Amino acid sequence: MKKQLVLSSFGFKYGVPPDANYVFDVRFIPNPFYVAELKLLSGKDEQVRNYIRSFAETNSFLTSSIFFLDFVVPRYLEADRETLHVAIGCTGGRHRSVAFAEWLGEHYGCVPTEFGIDFEVVLRHRDIDKTPEP
Repeated sequence: MKKQLVLSSFGFKYGVPPDANYVFDVRFIPNPFYVAELKLLSGKDEQVRNYIRSFAETNSFLTSSIFFLDFVVPRYLEADRETLHVAIGCTGGRHRSVAFAEWLGEHYGCVPTEFGIDFEVVLRHRDIDKTPEP
């Protein structure tokens, strides 16, 4: 079986994925849920992604997360591990966590050969289809 980097989004209100190796919490970033025109969209939509990226803390956290994961991913997958599961959570699992998982997926979808390890990137959005509610 090919080694995997699993990047998943989830809503803390529905519980943390029990098989996650690392959990990142992005609830400190302003929530698109409270912007009327973004509420029913998801972190896959350009408007939501642009809104989230408009905050300095988003970009700082994304850069810091990539720096950390660039160190961890190859070492973890070089060990006797088949899967590294990084879960990103926000309140409902529809906006912020989805966008972050997508951005990390874009980053790691381009770099596996740089690590010298053959692995695939798997994106999962556990709670993206749940009805948005406060």
